[in-house]
Amino acid sequence: MSKASKRALQQLLSKARFVGGYGMRLVAVDDKACTIAMPFRRSLERPGGTVNGPAFMAAADCAMWLAIKRHIGVEHDAVTSELNTAFLNAARRQTVYCTARVLKMGKRIIYGTAECHDGKGRLFTHHTVTYARVT
Repeated sequence: MSKASKRALQQLLSKARFVGGYGMRLVAVDDKACTIAMPFRRSLERPGGTVNGPAFMAAADCAMWLAIKRHIGVEHDAVTSELNTAFLNAARRQTVYCTARVLKMGKRIIYGTAECHDGKGRLFTHHTVTYARVT
C-alpha cells in the first residue's frame, strides 16, 4: 500500500463536499501528523465573536481523515465512529489550525488525537477520534 502524497491529499480535500463550506487547506503532512488550516469566516462565528464548536469538530475530523488517508491511501476509506471534544479556549475571528496524529492503525479500528490551535500553538480544543475501516 503506497502512502498518499501531500498533493494527492490536497486534491482530495478540495473535492470533498462535506468540508467545502469551511475553506480548509492542507498545511503539512508526514507519517507522524497532518495539519490543516481553517480560515476564519463569518459563517463560523457564534454570538460573542468566537468560532463555533461544530467548526472545531469538523476541522478535527477532517485532519484525522487526511492523516489516515496518508497511511492507507486515497483509494481506501474509513469513517468516523466516535469523536470526543474538550473545549479549552476560544478562538476569536482567526485562522484555526488542527493537527491530527494516528496513534493506532488497526485492521478494523483506527484511533488518534487531534488538537485545534492558533499559529503559535495555543490550544483551543483537544479531540480523541476513532475511525472504522470500510474496506
